[in-house]
Amino acid sequence: MIEESEALLFARAEDLLRRAERGEIVYGKFLTPREEMLIRRRFAGEGERYLFWGGYAAAERKRVYCLPPYFADMDEPCRAEPLSDAFAESTISLSIEGSGYRELSHRDFLGALLHSGLSRDALGDVALLSPFRAVTFCGAEIAAFLEENLSRVANDAVRVSRIALPPDFDGGKRYKHISDTVPSPRADAVVAALAHLSRERAKELFAAGKIEIDYETEERGDYRVVPGTVIVISGVGKFTVRDVSDQTRKGRYRLLADQHI
Repeated sequence: MIEESEALLFARAEDLLRRAERGEIVYGKFLTPREEMLIRRRFAGEGERYLFWGGYAAAERKRVYCLPPYFADMDEPCRAEPLSDAFAESTISLSIEGSGYRELSHRDFLGALLHSGLSRDALGDVALLSPFRAVTFCGAEIAAFLEENLSRVANDAVRVSRIALPPDFDGGKRYKHISDTVPSPRADAVVAALAHLSRERAKELFAAGKIEIDYETEERGDYRVVPGTVIVISGVGKFTVRDVSDQTRKGRYRLLADQHI
């Protein structure tokens, strides 16, 4: 049974797809990773009718962009210009820089943005680049509002300005690379390795609802993990599995993963 929040999410996506059929690129609010996953699953058969973008390649919060039918017949160079225009209007990068008076956390920046009256889905990622500077993403109207109205984060004065990001911008994301072996690609075996736990303890975490796989709570320890799977272990952290396929001579599977730090 579809939850009310999911039904509303799907209804909004369907409305965007209908509007795109009239011949324009349309986009929605910023989505959480779970909401993006749900839309991808629900509209998997829609081919090239939509895409996601959040301002940079590694963005977690993205908008869904629904494309007009004629896009299916266009090659990449022809698609690039109208997409670039849509991105430029809807996903502007804003630098929020403190005075240096005090160090600011991600929570400080996000709190100030939300305290200004914005809803969370009006903003993309809030990327903390240093203790004194963050970058966030929003539409043109929100950008103008923040440039005029956001003057303080915590008890520090800040300056808000639009910036162009370098092509290799990564949002300040950092990872710890993990290499291990596991007896099978089962989720309980992978979680045990990632969290340095016994297999039995890992099974208990699944039973207690403390494991998320691809942003959904998962209670099945026998869930088969594949490359690209995102695992969140309560109290431990978030991991992206890069590979769990090649077997050693002893029959164990090589596990490669990144821990988000």
